[in-house]
Amino acid sequence: MATKADIMKLETEFWQSLVDQAPEKAAALLTGEAANVAMYGIHHFSPAEYLKMAKDGPAKLTSFLFSNEKVFFPAPDVAVATYEARQSFEMNDTVHEMICFDTTTWVKSNGKWLAAVHTETPKG
Repeated sequence: MATKADIMKLETEFWQSLVDQAPEKAAALLTGEAANVAMYGIHHFSPAEYLKMAKDGPAKLTSFLFSNEKVFFPAPDVAVATYEARQSFEMNDTVHEMICFDTTTWVKSNGKWLAAVHTETPKG
């Protein structure tokens, strides 16, 4: 059975792939259909569509730090990770920083944990 550390390692791998500008690594961690809910709306996408969004998007993640992580398993093949994410990103040649409350739902499929839904709410 997976542990909190296993799931948070996947979260870190996903975010780090964006810092490293290697979104194909993040896309490989997604279910066939995934969703993101954030201040800009609700988006449903495939791994291929995610890859295009990540490559064409105007923002570039430059650093992140997680805190207050919690992972629980509502079913044997489902994990929900919640945490605060302090992130820095560049957009239009300007550096921005923000803290968000994040949640990712991971599902185990064919022996591999994949992200199905991610939410992000800016703090305060």
